[in-house]
Amino acid sequence: MTATLPAAPAVDAAPLTPSAVSRRRRRRGWTWTIVTVAVLAVYLFPVYWMISASLQPQANSADTAWFPASPGLGGYQMALDDAGIGGLRVSILVSLGSVLVTLLVAIPAAYALSRLRSRAVSIALILLLLAQMIPSVVLATSFYAMFNSWGLLNTFIGLILANSTAGVPFAVIVMRAFMLRLDTEVIEAATVDGLGPLGTLWRIVVPLSRNAIVTAGVFAFLFSWGDLLFGLTLVNRNEMYPISVLILALSNSNLNTWAATMAASLIASVPALVVILAAQRHVKAGLTAGSGR
Repeated sequence: MTATLPAAPAVDAAPLTPSAVSRRRRRRGWTWTIVTVAVLAVYLFPVYWMISASLQPQANSADTAWFPASPGLGGYQMALDDAGIGGLRVSILVSLGSVLVTLLVAIPAAYALSRLRSRAVSIALILLLLAQMIPSVVLATSFYAMFNSWGLLNTFIGLILANSTAGVPFAVIVMRAFMLRLDTEVIEAATVDGLGPLGTLWRIVVPLSRNAIVTAGVFAFLFSWGDLLFGLTLVNRNEMYPISVLILALSNSNLNTWAATMAASLIASVPALVVILAAQRHVKAGLTAGSGR
């Protein structure tokens, strides 16, 4: 018989010293930093390219230099003359009007859907999601026929109503998710104290839902600000074109307007950036709280 040798005892790996753990953490941190910077550079490169192109009045889309050798502000002057003040005024008024209409419709609707306990609520939410899936070109064609008969073409009211169709479904869904988390005892106490449904909504629910309301308002503003199709379809007068349509007209011009197009794009991004930065704390809180259900 062959004798069986005993198995060698397992040797444990030497534990890492604190300095080795620290080096490993630093290497991991540097790796994530490099990856983050690379991703951020990719996302920010279009912004740099717009800035660089806007400072090269004689350049076009084919021969724009990476760095402006002799920068000039001629593109900004042309952008302000052809697409700036008037287009910004129209876009700001339409976007603010869309926010107002969206919130006036969505706040009561979201509150009602958050209080009801019925299968009809699920059906209503499905219809809201389906409403957001309708292609904008279908809505634009329908709005053109409808607004033409109502006399709302080339009007602020027509553009506001059309752009609100994108904000209302989103606002209802976001605010309902937030209102579901409100303490029902507070709402019931307000009812006991004599407040009716409208009083409870405006005095109790609206202040408590401030973050969700600001979030919905910001997205309604951005939906309207970035609209191009409704501006092209429902408007045929130069003084009523929003900034997005005027930027498109600059880019399609036969003149050398590449710098003006980039300058107008940068100018148009400023109001949206200001809105986002001003409301970012409320937006973050609103989206985080609304994701709980």
